Amino acid sequence: MNSIRKTIRFASKLRSISHELRFSSSLSNKRDTEEETCTSRLLRISIIGMPNAGKSTLINSLMDRKVCPASSKVHTTKKKSVAIFTECDAQIVFLDTPGIVSSQELKKYNLNKSFFKDSNSSLHQADLIGVVHDVSNTWTYDRIDIKVLNLLEHFKNKPSILILNKVDLLKNKRKLLELTRKLTENRLEGKLSSEHIEIEEDEVKVVRGWPFFKEIFMLSSLTGNGVGELRNYLVDNAIPSPWMFPAEQFSGDKYEDIIVNSVRSKLLDFLPQEIPYSLETKLELLETDENGRITTVVIVKCPSARVAKLIAGTYDGRLKQIVAKCQEDLQDAFRCFVRIKIVLHNEKEKN
Repeated sequence: MNSIRKTIRFASKLRSISHELRFSSSLSNKRDTEEETCTSRLLRISIIGMPNAGKSTLINSLMDRKVCPASSKVHTTKKKSVAIFTECDAQIVFLDTPGIVSSQELKKYNLNKSFFKDSNSSLHQADLIGVVHDVSNTWTYDRIDIKVLNLLEHFKNKPSILILNKVDLLKNKRKLLELTRKLTENRLEGKLSSEHIEIEEDEVKVVRGWPFFKEIFMLSSLTGNGVGELRNYLVDNAIPSPWMFPAEQFSGDKYEDIIVNSVRSKLLDFLPQEIPYSLETKLELLETDENGRITTVVIVKCPSARVAKLIAGTYDGRLKQIVAKCQEDLQDAFRCFVRIKIVLHNEKEKN
């Protein structure tokens, strides 16, 4: 705990370096003086990062609602989606993007070419960029991927924050301090930290971080630890502006898409290896009764009878588990009772 406190104090010192360039004032300059008198406030934040960094889980945690599909496998989010959090006079619009991938990964995981476009379009719309970094990944925890750095460089005029995720999985919490220095190049808003430590010459040539982050947050999107601080920060820094969505709206996606994506995320969780990436999910039925209860049927197209049996499991045990988890997530998202049925369809039996 002491190491965590020291790391948090370090982040606070970094923030104090640029006190005169506070985030709220820099963003407010973008609005006309007429908008500044508006009683409503708005902040659009684009959440970017590498696959499986926990972007969707973080948004769900910030929303306290399972709006974005999330699973334990990479590339759960297949296209850009929008989540809306409204509190008092402030509305936060989260622009969730697919993990940044290479052309080889597009083919391997049968992904849409929009993966390349969605991150850029979200960043164009955003007032703020949130970079989610997985500190538990042994191979990449100490550097920001070059693809992310290239995006940040391209949108250097937009303010950005660093979100260190999955800190609960980091066994040695003392590493957070040194890790923060590397990922920020020992700077915040381009200014050198007061706790500057000389870097060895052989490391100077290696670009590991981004020196222009305005804030640093350390949290666990899964446990919710530290999420409240980030949520408060976003609400506090919303800018005077009309809202983009009605107060009661929580997603920019259609109900149909939320349901289908929920099923797909559970298939990713329950099925091994790359099998779920070959499946196609399609909404067959969506009905709402007078009490607001939802009834829905989703078709899962399987490439073979063997895959269909694998999904169903012994005595349909696995399928029942998938249905139960989908129902739980959808009820959390829609805040009402949901009855869902998943039908397995073997493509080879069509004829």
